[in-house]
Amino acid sequence: MKTSYLVAALFAVFTLHSGLQAALITVNGTLTVDADDGASFKAGDKFAYSFTFDNATIGVPTGTGSGHFQAGVSAFSLTRYGSNAGTWNPASGTFNVSPLGNMVVNANSDQITLQATGSGFPDLNGVAFLDVDLTYGFSGVYNFFDEGPGQPFSDWVGSQMRGGSPLNFAMASSQYAQIRAANFQSPTLSASVIAGVPEPGTWAAAALLAGGAGFMRWRKRAKVA
Repeated sequence: MKTSYLVAALFAVFTLHSGLQAALITVNGTLTVDADDGASFKAGDKFAYSFTFDNATIGVPTGTGSGHFQAGVSAFSLTRYGSNAGTWNPASGTFNVSPLGNMVVNANSDQITLQATGSGFPDLNGVAFLDVDLTYGFSGVYNFFDEGPGQPFSDWVGSQMRGGSPLNFAMASSQYAQIRAANFQSPTLSASVIAGVPEPGTWAAAALLAGGAGFMRWRKRAKVA
């Protein structure tokens, strides 16, 4: 009986792990201003960004090779470092999430583009704020495939990686970012990713729960015997 409970526990761990391949992904990074842009942005100003979305979100195809996944974004933030010389500070604004303004996977170019809109933000050198635009290119790193309608984000970007490593935003071969005004102007920015893989704590917790449940059931059976 001990063996059967051990097998059951291991099976539960495997099942939960497989189901949780669709874990939350939280991406953290920085944007650095490369050159002065009016009073709002000065060279060296730095902003930290973060967004979280569900890897299992079902895409809405917009044509061959692309799909929208903005419904899965549950958080987006942008904060400035205290030492910034420029005056622009996003602290007064609120970003729109669930759905986000836009989140597109383009299988033809192996790119992911995210656009975060919101309200209450100060003007950028006298022009109304429009959005934060982040683009990650994975050409030569991962191969994205159009999985058709009704397929989750994890399938669109994970076709090459099934059974292997999950998508890691920090592995992007190119990154592009803008903080845009309503006339589509943006300071020149450099972007970097600090972290961007599915949260491992979810998988670990599931394994512990499954293993613990199997062990407790074995203990109970052993006492009865």
